[in-house]
Amino acid sequence: MDPDPPSPDTDDSSSLWKLAVYLIVAFAVLLLACLVKCCCKRRARAEAEAAAEAEEAAAAATAARLREWRWRLESRRHHDEVQLPSARAANPAARLPAFKYNRSLKHNVTGVGEEAATCSVCLGVFQLGETVRLLPACLHLYHVECIDPWLDAHSTCPICRSDADPTMDGARLPPV
Repeated sequence: MDPDPPSPDTDDSSSLWKLAVYLIVAFAVLLLACLVKCCCKRRARAEAEAAAEAEEAAAAATAARLREWRWRLESRRHHDEVQLPSARAANPAARLPAFKYNRSLKHNVTGVGEEAATCSVCLGVFQLGETVRLLPACLHLYHVECIDPWLDAHSTCPICRSDADPTMDGARLPPV
């Protein structure tokens, strides 16, 4: 006796089961992919926020250092302006002439076309109205804030080493 051949109903039901299993697996894979993508986006967003916070903190630290530097500079300027006359007299630079720069001065001139006088310490071009100091022996011209610290430590011109003391004898003055 031959075994009965499988009925068509059992083939259909096993096919339906296989299809249902495939759909469930596909749905699970799709759900897992969405979950991974969501986690990756969340992690990238958190990293971007952390980087932005770090950049903001670095900018704040830089701004704080800049404010402190400006405060120290302003304090130093204020201290220099408030010095007692006796302390100013002890400063060798205080005995040298200081005045507002104008274009009629032809000291430290560089350039061919548009002549520009420059400070030999900071290499900056003199602007109209800036306070400058002229060394009497060599006639070199400097910004006051550039030459005064030099003259506090040295008694000579930083370029030619001429004596910067205005009380020197006239024999060392350059010919006119």
